Amino acid sequence: MAALRRNLSRWVPEALRIGRLRGLHSFNEPLISEKFQLHEIVKSMVHEERISLEDALIDIEAKVEEHIRLTDATKVGKCESQLERMIPNIHKYGRFFSPLPLREAFHEMERLMPVSHRCHVPVSFHEIRHIFNLAQVKAIVNSVALLTFDGDKTLYNDRSSLSASSPLVNPLVNHIRAGLNVALVTAVGDPRPEAFESRLRGLMDVLKEEDEELSSRVFVIGGQCNFLFRCEKGRLIPVQDSHWKDPLVMSWDPKDVDSFLDLASETLRELCVRFNLQFETVRKRFAAGVLYTGELNPSLPLFLDEIAFEVRDRLQDHFSPAGLRLSSGSTGSLPFCTFNGGQDVFVDVGSKAIGIRSLQRYLGLVNRHFVDDESEVYSDEQAHTLHVGDQFTRAGNDLLARKVASTLWVSEPSETLFFVERLYTARTSN
Repeated sequence: MAALRRNLSRWVPEALRIGRLRGLHSFNEPLISEKFQLHEIVKSMVHEERISLEDALIDIEAKVEEHIRLTDATKVGKCESQLERMIPNIHKYGRFFSPLPLREAFHEMERLMPVSHRCHVPVSFHEIRHIFNLAQVKAIVNSVALLTFDGDKTLYNDRSSLSASSPLVNPLVNHIRAGLNVALVTAVGDPRPEAFESRLRGLMDVLKEEDEELSSRVFVIGGQCNFLFRCEKGRLIPVQDSHWKDPLVMSWDPKDVDSFLDLASETLRELCVRFNLQFETVRKRFAAGVLYTGELNPSLPLFLDEIAFEVRDRLQDHFSPAGLRLSSGSTGSLPFCTFNGGQDVFVDVGSKAIGIRSLQRYLGLVNRHFVDDESEVYSDEQAHTLHVGDQFTRAGNDLLARKVASTLWVSEPSETLFFVERLYTARTSN
């Protein structure tokens, strides 16, 4: 508890500093209402229905347990649970791999940061998110085998890297030494290992001095699901496609990918012109995007979200619906995701759900490929993977990871550090 209090004492001032810098759009709170988010449901219960925070969390905890029980019993994603009635089609946004001990997490947070004692200022979205994250850590502590991380604003600051001085390096190494696999899962689509070695330089330098077995537990997935690298003594080695890629990905016709990205590029350019945004276009093997080059302003995130939603709507008329459901490939369509990267909007062929699932299979954690079948639930799957990211709104590219992994929604590396250390403390104290 003393260690947790020290960690929190570091995290709270940093969170407040970030909030001041971000102003209106702080802590990655959704810019538009997203009623499928349990965090939003709890916030609404407290703010509008005048239910106490503890009672709201107890209610959601019970509904999650019921939902898991019914989906496991019926073996279908859509069921007649209270949660399904509260959030129609919740199964489209992912699944629960374990119950969430929200009440226990609430009491632990109350001892350190008693938000429920405030009389005039109700609990905020980011405080609720923090409680959910802590509950998820508690839920997965005894079964986790794989930690996956987004890069920007999760492992390191936006457009930065994991340097040797990063406080996250040692906690990550501790988890690796304790037997966990660790992976960076990023939208960066580059076939060259050097592009990712530079982003993980602090970790790579430590692994150079460690034995090969330790290094072999570190991976990078690039381009959402298109490139896999494994670590050997601080260097990243490409993994042959046939050894790890999902058959869905292997079946993509390069001509289909090119025609899809042509349409994506054209649509992105049209939307930037419509909103009078200065931009540069980017084209990669499996991605198309626009980079904002104008002056930053408070409305920019709203326009970038709008572009991400609009390009998604237009593309899904020609290809598979992105964001809510991925195609199985049986009709020849392409799974894809669109997302607001902060100062850019990208359309990527594939998703983190496919990438994480492929790595799970490569590591022997599951024996099935990625199949986005909304009517089927695999009750034999354990809560073995924890994905940490900052992009869990409908305009983000971490949201689809909920289909294959338990998740933590963070806003900055300081939050990632808090939960990574909290997980290690819990695992080593058991």
